Amino acid sequence: MSLLVWSIIVSFYNMFSIKFLPKFIIWSMNINKEHRKIVEEISLLKKEQSKISIVKEFAKHTKLQRKINKLNEQLKNHVRENSSKNLKIKFISQVSLYVFSVVLNLLFIYYNYNKTVLIELPSNWFLPLSWLVRWPTSQVDTMSFMFWYSVTNCVAKVATNNIL
Repeated sequence: MSLLVWSIIVSFYNMFSIKFLPKFIIWSMNINKEHRKIVEEISLLKKEQSKISIVKEFAKHTKLQRKINKLNEQLKNHVRENSSKNLKIKFISQVSLYVFSVVLNLLFIYYNYNKTVLIELPSNWFLPLSWLVRWPTSQVDTMSFMFWYSVTNCVAKVATNNIL
């Protein structure tokens, strides 16, 4: 594939991995069997409690309310424990993805630093800034890889901020 396409793929991969993967990891870690079991049990007890008249069967209604309160307290404790664990996991995943992204970008730039992406670019398109478009190469009417990669990274960042 051409350098144009590869730079777009790498730019969007970096942005999506940094934005999406930590959220996906947290989402997959959050849903566990114990949490779902407690939520289902609370909903069943609430349904049962709604069928009982508080005036006629006050003792039974109160007993169910105590069970619901106890399960809600367990759920809060469970969520509190998971939130600290999730924060650690999110931090570690973001740092590791940033490191991987930096290494990938540096390798990609290192191997393509002096290459040109577009040859025979019309000279009047970027007239006052044509030196910036072709930097670090010195060929006239070309677009360098560095300029193109910077543009694709900016576009990927804006696009992923609007999506996620």
